[in-house]
Amino acid sequence: MTKGALLFAFNTQETDYVKMANIASQRINHFLDIPCTLVTDNQIELTTHSFDQIVYLPSDKSNTKNKKVWINKGRYRAFDVSPYQDTLLIDTDYVVNSPMLSTIFNFYDDFNCHNSTSFLMHPDAPQEKLGMYSINALWATVMFFKKTARVKHIFDCMQMVQENYDHYRNLHGFNSGTFRNDYALTIANRIVNGHVDNNSDYIPWNLLHVGDNTTVTSTNVKNFNTEFKITLDIPHKTKKEYTIIKDTDFHMLDKKNFMELFNE
Repeated sequence: MTKGALLFAFNTQETDYVKMANIASQRINHFLDIPCTLVTDNQIELTTHSFDQIVYLPSDKSNTKNKKVWINKGRYRAFDVSPYQDTLLIDTDYVVNSPMLSTIFNFYDDFNCHNSTSFLMHPDAPQEKLGMYSINALWATVMFFKKTARVKHIFDCMQMVQENYDHYRNLHGFNSGTFRNDYALTIANRIVNGHVDNNSDYIPWNLLHVGDNTTVTSTNVKNFNTEFKITLDIPHKTKKEYTIIKDTDFHMLDKKNFMELFNE
């Protein structure tokens, strides 16, 4: 039985996601000791990167975020394009910083994702909901799946949600028309599970977010200094707090900070 990681990376004018994926792949190789396959529309030399394989797919540029192109559609194709029997589907801005995800391959379940999050410096932040009065959101940042019929149904449903996103946005009261894989996953998982929670589908620890108001700097391969800036009520005054991330995976929301961090 084969196992490995799958990374989707489609470059935009602002962000070199292929470069981010190469960094992510190096850390996956180091901490998890598994191969990585890149999914992209960029023709690149395999020998200049850390990927085991490259799958080429056309990109869908119809989605926007903050009035800029955001190429995140088509994630439902992961099931069909993955060359592995057991796959970790990981966002390129997720920093693997421990062997923790290795344990997921020992789970009996055929599908896992995060259903709970925490924010660095904001441990009590509320869980995101699909809509103001709807169900808690799931997270597509890290997904584990096996090639089973049930998992195929989940990814097929993600495609259906993507193609009918306006309907589901109206149904659940999304505030934005921007397509999100997190929301497509949440809806698809509920449909396949008969609109009830299936706790065995959830990764049993929180997804740690590092927000835009936190700057990350590295000290070595697995220790990261962070600076959290708080705007005070006093005009032009801020307060800074510091902490260290060690032996813990984390999701960096600030792509610019990610590139600055790993270009040091």
